[in-house]
Formats: sequence, C-alpha cells, structure tokens
Amino acid sequence: MPTLLQKTIIDKEKNLYPTWLMRQAGRYMPEYMAVKKASKGFLDMALTPTKARDITMQPINAFDMDAAIIFSDILVIPFAVGQELDYVPAPVLGPFVKDMLITPKSVFLERCQPVYEAIKMTRKELDNSKSLIGFAGAPWTLYRYMNKLTSSEQADENTEWCLDRLADYIILHLSAQIEAGCDTIQIFESWAQDIQPAHLNKCCYDPTSKIVDRIRNLYPEVGIICFPRLIGNNISDYCNWVKPDCVSFSEDISFDTVKNIKNISYQGGINPNVLLEKDLNFENISFQLEQMKDQPYVVNLAHGVNKETNPDHVKQFVDQIKSYR
Repeated sequence: MPTLLQKTIIDKEKNLYPTWLMRQAGRYMPEYMAVKKASKGFLDMALTPTKARDITMQPINAFDMDAAIIFSDILVIPFAVGQELDYVPAPVLGPFVKDMLITPKSVFLERCQPVYEAIKMTRKELDNSKSLIGFAGAPWTLYRYMNKLTSSEQADENTEWCLDRLADYIILHLSAQIEAGCDTIQIFESWAQDIQPAHLNKCCYDPTSKIVDRIRNLYPEVGIICFPRLIGNNISDYCNWVKPDCVSFSEDISFDTVKNIKNISYQGGINPNVLLEKDLNFENISFQLEQMKDQPYVVNLAHGVNKETNPDHVKQFVDQIKSYR
C-alpha cells in the first residue's frame, strides 16, 4: 500500500498534505540532546546504527509525522571517499585531493555501511503507512564543501570531472539506501545560490539530472525529491532539466510561482520562523495551504527546523495539518 508521501509525489494525488519537516530530528528536541550528551560527537550518532535509528524515530514517536528521514549527513560521502571529517561543533573537512574520487566502490560502501544498517533497523520499527526517506547532497553542494568554495566562479579544469565522479558515488549511496528500505529519496542542492547563471548547466543541472535519471531507471517506484535551495527564478529551468518527481522550494520562491511548474509535485515553502512565534498562528499556515489546494503538495518548511523551536509548536503544527486535511 503506497504511503501518503508516495501517493503525492509519484501518483500526483491532491489534497493529501503528507507532512514531514527537514531537520525534524534535531537539537530542538530534548530526546535528541539526551542522545547527543551520551555520545562522543555527531559522527558517533550518525554512524552508530542503533543511535541513528533511535534519533530518526524520535519525531515519529513525538509528533506522528507521515515520513521519517534517516538521521545522517550529506558529508558522509566526502568521509567515505577518504576526506577527514570532524564536527567542532560545525563540520570541518580536511584537505581534498582529486584522487579521493577514485576510491573503490567497495571501500566507499563499507564506510557507509552503518547508514544502511540504520535504515534497515528503522524500516523494521517504522509503521508501513509511513515513508522512510534517504538522502544525499547534490554534486555541486558536496564539491563546494570539499573544496571550501564560495562561488562557481572558483571552478577549474577539474570541476566537471569531479562533479561527474561525485554523481557516481551519490547514485551508489542512494541506491544502497533504497535497497536497505527507503521508499523516497531527497537530493539537497543546499548551495544553489552560489552557482552563477552561466554555470548552472555544468555545475547543477547536468550532474543532478544524471543522478535522477539513473535512480529512476533503477527504481521507478521510488519518489525523487530535489531541493535546489535559494535557486530563485531558475527553479522552473531546474525542474524542466532535472525532472524530479517533486521539487522542494525555499522562502525565495512564492507559492504562486512554483505552481506554474507543471507535471510535478511540490514540497515546502513555509518559513521555519513560523514555529518560533510565541503563539503559533495557524491562520497564516492555513492561508499557505489554501494556496496549494488541489495540488500534489507535501507540507514541509522552506528549510530545516530551527534549534530554538519549541517542540510543542511542532506538535501543534502537525496536529493542525492533520485537522486541516
């Protein structure tokens, strides 16, 4: 039986309003902070399958979300190709060398194995009515982090080759997550705003469409969400080129603008700051939901839940969405 998320993303069913939140498992939850306190650091939490499973399930148990997203990090891929990674507390990557991107696939998969084990454990615990989402960073976003760049203008003669190789590792990582139990995947282009218009094809559209095409051919039953954060007016071109099943949009794009993109499902667009207000104003949220009436829309934020968010507000938010639908 397809989940609400699958029905909305793949079948384009309308007015179902499946709900999950980016960073729904995180520092705003006391349960998360308790695990963090008992751990040696972020990597210990993300790469210990039982801890990753428990953290993934925390917002499901607390708020009854319609989907879980596996607790991990987009920087698992640089880590798996041999780049040093530490969190102090923000992520810090060591020096990058091009030869990291010829790391054997078997070595890469072995280093990522704890993620796949956590997915298997979570899928066993998660109710079948709920989706389990796997994810990865897009090639440009990973390349930007790995090289400590700030703009696509800093790309050089090695960039295209590196992006293509990163796309191969991303396909490998997403495929393994699907094989472990994920029914939906999301690709995060977290730094789309750093890509100059002249570089969008080379740095963003082409490598990401390679991933989408390959995953769709291998797993046609799996929903593909892409999140080109702060891409602005280029979102329509992005969707037409990359062709995800669903596009997640950030606060720089209006609901009316995104609805002009056809043959696709929509996700997000709600400012995370609404959950920071002293009294949750559901009238504003209802207004945004009304704008997506008769559309295949997944309720989510324009970005992740802020760490200062009151968990009670998240509970109220989810409950109100369920009452609305």
